[in-house]
Amino acid sequence: MISLLLAISTTGVVTACTSGPDQLQFQVVSAADGSVLFTHPMEPGGIITMDHVHSVHKRPVRELFSVNTEGALTMEEMIFDRMGANLPFGPETINGVTTTFLEEDGHYRVLHHSRPLGTVQMLVGGPSVDHTLTMPDGSTVRMLELTRPRARVELRTSQSE
Repeated sequence: MISLLLAISTTGVVTACTSGPDQLQFQVVSAADGSVLFTHPMEPGGIITMDHVHSVHKRPVRELFSVNTEGALTMEEMIFDRMGANLPFGPETINGVTTTFLEEDGHYRVLHHSRPLGTVQMLVGGPSVDHTLTMPDGSTVRMLELTRPRARVELRTSQSE
């Protein structure tokens, strides 16, 4: 069975993508009831960018995720311009993978070297945080268009269900 997915970007543009039953999907899922709030077809290597304003020090943060060849969500890098609460301040070893911490062009970059995540549990920030996802095709979705502030969601792929 082939399904047609429609995505409406923040500019109001409708994007259609066809997907078969085995097509890998990136998903945002409600932790409260397991309902899928957003889905987007993915290919291994595709980059998903999450932009937001840090809730404590009020500065922009960019996080880059990808999907590996096994269909699992991985952490690629984090970019920010000032040190702050809950942000790395140097290399760290997480689940056996040591990050690379760089300072370049007035920003800090933390390379996570495709560290497997499985799923990402998160709390959706309010309008001042404005979590926004950008998909590999350039389409965007604001998390607040999917759910309410402080809602718990899970980022995952259809293969991590």
